[in-house]
Amino acid sequence: MIYCSCGKKHCLFLPRQTLLAMKLTVILFLIAFHVSADGYNQVVTLHKKNAPLTDVFKDIRQQTGYDFFYELTWLEKAKPVNINVSNIPLTDALNLCLKDQPLTFTITGTTIVLKPKPVQLNVFAANTGFDVHGVVLDENNAPMQSVNIMVKGTDKITSTNNRGEFQIKDVQATTVLVVSSVGYSRQEITVNGKSDLRIQLKVAIGTLDEIQFVAYGTTTKRLNTGNVTTIKASDIEKQPVQNPLLTLQGRVPGLVVIQPSGLAGSSVRIRIQGQNSIANGSEPLYVVDGVPIDPQLPRTGNDYVLGSSGAIFSGWGNPLNYINPSDIESIDILKDADATAIYGSRAANGAIMITTKKGKAGVMKFDLNSQVGFGKMIRRLDMLNTKQYLEMRYEAYANDGIDWTSPSISADDLKVWDTTRYTNWQDQLLGGTAKFTNFNTSVSGGAATARYFISGTYHKETSVFPLSEDFADRKGTLHFNMDANSMNSKFKLQLSGNFMADNNQLPQNDITQTALLLEPDAPPLLNADGSINWAPDANGNTTLSDANVMIQRYKKYVNKTYNLVSSLNLGYTIFPRFELRSSFGYNYMQTNDYSPGPLIAVAPELRTTTVRGANFGDRNIQSWIMEPQASYSSKISKGKIELLVGVTLQNKNVNSGYIYGNGQLSDELLNNLYAAANIYKNNSLSSNYKYNAFFGRINYNWSDKYIVNINARRDGSTRFGANNRFHDFGSLGGAWIFSNEKIIRSKAGIISFGKLRSSYGSTGSDQIGDYQYMSLYNLYSNAPVPYQGIAGLIPAGLPNPNLQWEETWKLQAGIDLGFLQDRVIVNVTWVRNRSSNQLLRYSLPNTAGFTSYYVNFPAIIQNRNWEFAVTGKISQGKDFNWTCNVNLTLPKNKLVSFPNLSTSTYASRLIVGEPIDVLSNYHYLGVAPGSGDYLFSDRNGHPVLEPNTATDRTSLISTFQKLYGGFQNNLTYKSIQLDFLFQFVSQVGYNDVSFWNGSRYPGMFTRGNSNQPVTVLGRWQKVGDKASVAKFSTGEVATVLDSDHRYTNASFIRLKNLAFYWSLPQKWVDKVHFRSFRIYLHGQNLLTITNYKGLDPETQSMTSLPPLRIWTIGFQAGL
Repeated sequence: MIYCSCGKKHCLFLPRQTLLAMKLTVILFLIAFHVSADGYNQVVTLHKKNAPLTDVFKDIRQQTGYDFFYELTWLEKAKPVNINVSNIPLTDALNLCLKDQPLTFTITGTTIVLKPKPVQLNVFAANTGFDVHGVVLDENNAPMQSVNIMVKGTDKITSTNNRGEFQIKDVQATTVLVVSSVGYSRQEITVNGKSDLRIQLKVAIGTLDEIQFVAYGTTTKRLNTGNVTTIKASDIEKQPVQNPLLTLQGRVPGLVVIQPSGLAGSSVRIRIQGQNSIANGSEPLYVVDGVPIDPQLPRTGNDYVLGSSGAIFSGWGNPLNYINPSDIESIDILKDADATAIYGSRAANGAIMITTKKGKAGVMKFDLNSQVGFGKMIRRLDMLNTKQYLEMRYEAYANDGIDWTSPSISADDLKVWDTTRYTNWQDQLLGGTAKFTNFNTSVSGGAATARYFISGTYHKETSVFPLSEDFADRKGTLHFNMDANSMNSKFKLQLSGNFMADNNQLPQNDITQTALLLEPDAPPLLNADGSINWAPDANGNTTLSDANVMIQRYKKYVNKTYNLVSSLNLGYTIFPRFELRSSFGYNYMQTNDYSPGPLIAVAPELRTTTVRGANFGDRNIQSWIMEPQASYSSKISKGKIELLVGVTLQNKNVNSGYIYGNGQLSDELLNNLYAAANIYKNNSLSSNYKYNAFFGRINYNWSDKYIVNINARRDGSTRFGANNRFHDFGSLGGAWIFSNEKIIRSKAGIISFGKLRSSYGSTGSDQIGDYQYMSLYNLYSNAPVPYQGIAGLIPAGLPNPNLQWEETWKLQAGIDLGFLQDRVIVNVTWVRNRSSNQLLRYSLPNTAGFTSYYVNFPAIIQNRNWEFAVTGKISQGKDFNWTCNVNLTLPKNKLVSFPNLSTSTYASRLIVGEPIDVLSNYHYLGVAPGSGDYLFSDRNGHPVLEPNTATDRTSLISTFQKLYGGFQNNLTYKSIQLDFLFQFVSQVGYNDVSFWNGSRYPGMFTRGNSNQPVTVLGRWQKVGDKASVAKFSTGEVATVLDSDHRYTNASFIRLKNLAFYWSLPQKWVDKVHFRSFRIYLHGQNLLTITNYKGLDPETQSMTSLPPLRIWTIGFQAGL
């Protein structure tokens, strides 16, 4: 008989089925409306002596309003209760009341459900065979499904049902059961003659048993057949960065992450195991809580500053700038075909899966994380002072035989400006302090059947530029996650959402180049009253013009972006081991940017002939995805098989473009497009992308020894014509855990774990943009729109209905070894990826009316890598722990084949057998002692001043990294923790400071671009000089830029990150009623060891702000 504590007698006579239906209805109602006012947030006062349990239940109901469900027969063996407590949490009170009682409980909404504890009976003799029944629970006493239970030393294996129950027949009293589940620590349980077992698993803390998220599922490092690296929240939170991709630098073998600019919100360049495409996107697939994110943002027209103006261009911003790192639980990098083939054409370049934080059952927790800090330039360049600069200029004119005093010579730096004046422009324009503020708060908790996590973040980051408060990136983020399940765990629901509002204000142009190259005798940029100094000459004409970067205060680039990523996952277990589930995802991104061109930013004498105007950019991306799936698992022979089938339906709409309006009556009206006299639609993009697929996976695990994983997918994409719209992809992966073999285990010695793994399969790429197979048209951009109400169109591209997918075949093999009870883990992976069917533009004759169109070339690109990773727990003690991680990658890229390359338009930029970025250069020999000109080698090795363009480019240079990796240490002593990461890279980079300034040759004059690094002082001056720089001249010396002299060793070792934590003593924390409290110090880009002479070996640019050195201090408090 079921009893309800509400006190109504008719409840006693309701049929069991009706009451169970009522329970389920109540549970589903609470889940749907997220009523999570559970017992963890209630407090009770109880003073009872030898009281029946029913009396205690009545008191609790009166104080909390909670009802009890239980069978009266369950109380027959209950003991009287003695309790004397005041204002303690309900859960604590229930635990005290039910201590030593034959009952346990769960709380769902405002209902307390009692259950009998499993009884351990029937102790058998050691030599008697008997059946064992049991239940497996997690740390919250919730039943665990699909837990593997294996009889140690045999091939006998079973798994738990949806109620966490299992049965193994014919065991002995001394039998040992090995209990394992993904993400939980393995346990070995000795039966000891007991026929009923209650087993509770704990979340894994061992390296091999940590959860790894893979496509449409989870696994562990121990059982994974693929090449996957996981970065956890504990590493992410240590780094004061706002793009989560930057937290991966130096931590992941096979992954290159480059930050090409130090401006807030700038783009990031990322490559997984090399570059697979000659001309198209090589970005990986980004997946946030199951929702794919567009890896390439279309341009709005004003956002060039978000990419890079230097050596490395990386697009128009990165979409993960709009995902808050504080909300991330883990990042999984999927690299090989076994891990990515099930994603098909979306993951030819690998995949990065981001899993956000979720609530955990327990009392409501309130966490606060606040940090403030500052950023500074890491290094400065030694540039010429005024004396040195003027000597260079005079010497250049003398070498050229030019009289600079002639009226025909324009030389404001010599004739107009104060030649006794000196300003260190790096100090003035780049010497500021960027301010960093980040405030995050979260609330989490829940019961065994419903959990929640809600967080909010405010972030502000300014610039080192003048007026840094005006140039600032401000972000507000809201994240929520709710997951729930029915009491029998058959029904599961998870709802998550991430919303960010970003307001980023930057100068329209990075002023780094001007800060370096502005002439040292240039006049002040501001007058005494703070107005712009145009430094007019005797005729009233400005001598600064655009070189006065202080006009950027009136020419801001304003980017306002709103990004929403939401997902819903539903699952229902129809019968044990068979589950139907479906995921729904939605991504909405809206960007509006604005770049004004006011007359106040124009020199006074030019304002009468200049028309003020403004650019208005717009980008809207809306996408949804639905993926219904069915999974089934079963025991077959001595192993376990898992089957998965599913369908993907994805749709994406993109609208972007920018409009230019001019002729406004005043600068104050520039932000109003309707105030413009003329409106021009300069560029626009409107596209719809649809993607459908059918996929499946088979995974078979034989006694945790032999694992086979098969993936298959058939993709359809609207980016190809009807002839090639669909394509098949797949992979085969396998692993042999040889350490589980009896004969090996007995002789393994210090080897505690060993696994061989390999995979082979294909993935594809359709990153060519939409409608490339069709005839395309653009709006006519040279006239106001509309013209008499009609917008003109002009042809933009020829159709090619035979376009096909780029395809990448990935072959990888590896070995994973554990030593000394897995205290040391070694991973070695060999990679060979080959990409074919390259999508490139085919040049057309002028008579065709178009310059080119897309076709498939039968070219093959190969990336062959060696990846190494070692994790060592050097010391594990009560007070002191030391963990070390090292990773190293040796990449090699080459063009394997390109039929008819010599007759194609790509003959000048590609070489078979060389990396696809290889550049053919003249070989630099030095400076000719007799003439002071640069000297080069011809194809026969003879020195020449003017090499032959067609035959003398014999020096091949590749700027791809030769090796890269990281070295991380984590040391903990009692309440103190220190973590630091060194990143190292071996590479060749641009040599823009040895012989020129990256813009003008030594001796030339162009306002704002003429100063030079002090290295040019080693120039040739007279016959016989052995110089490193050619003689100064007012003319160009272009040939040297096409030589290998422009490249240098850009290798570096960088202290990428340092984190120091101090947790306050618990007795201090308890006094102020906190759960936890710790203070921390974070540092980023702290120290760089390099022979590179430029600003930064990572960016290799004199035109973009390098990554800043950042220090932050903060605290984390838990309530």
